[in-house]
Amino acid sequence: MARIDLGGGDSKDELEEALRQLERQQKKPAGTQPSAPADTDAAKRRAQREREAEHKRARGDIQGAVEAIRERQEAEQRAAVRVKGPRRWPWIVLGVVGLALIALAVMIFRSEPLPAPAMSAKEAVRGFWSSIANRRYEGATVFYPALVDYYGSRQQAALHLSQRFGEDPVTKVNVGEAEALPESDDVRVSYEVWRRSGRPYKGEFVVRNSGSEEEGYVIVTGL
Repeated sequence: MARIDLGGGDSKDELEEALRQLERQQKKPAGTQPSAPADTDAAKRRAQREREAEHKRARGDIQGAVEAIRERQEAEQRAAVRVKGPRRWPWIVLGVVGLALIALAVMIFRSEPLPAPAMSAKEAVRGFWSSIANRRYEGATVFYPALVDYYGSRQQAALHLSQRFGEDPVTKVNVGEAEALPESDDVRVSYEVWRRSGRPYKGEFVVRNSGSEEEGYVIVTGL
């Protein structure tokens, strides 16, 4: 506090002088005022900025940690998918094989239109081998009914033929002329067939006229 001097003169004059001194002191420049409050405010602002910067750094560290955890989880999920994928292949392969077996069974055992009976011995032999070449095994038994009697049913006879000729099918057939057998009404018909492997197969069938239009000429033996 600045000192205000009061002299020994008139009290009114002294009071006016004291008021003038007080007014002059209040009008002094701001630079003459104490700097402590200004320094305190600057320190507060600096401390506030430092706290905000620290908060930003902490928030950035937390966000980086969260991103790292998320990336690790996604990588683990992708790795789990790659591990689980191959394990499904055996089941897929088994399913495909199962469907193939079902289709094969349907092809073997499905009901197929049977060919008309043969009207000659040569036609019976040609009809048998044509049915074998076309994988119509039940149709082949129409010309060779002795196979049905031997295996008990047309389906079982067809299964036997498919097992015998399915893996190496017949691709070409050559049928000879019918030749009468001595002291018999049966005839003999020679044949030559080629299979996919290229091996020729020769033989002859004994053919008989069944005497029935429903059966026609049928093979008796020779396979």
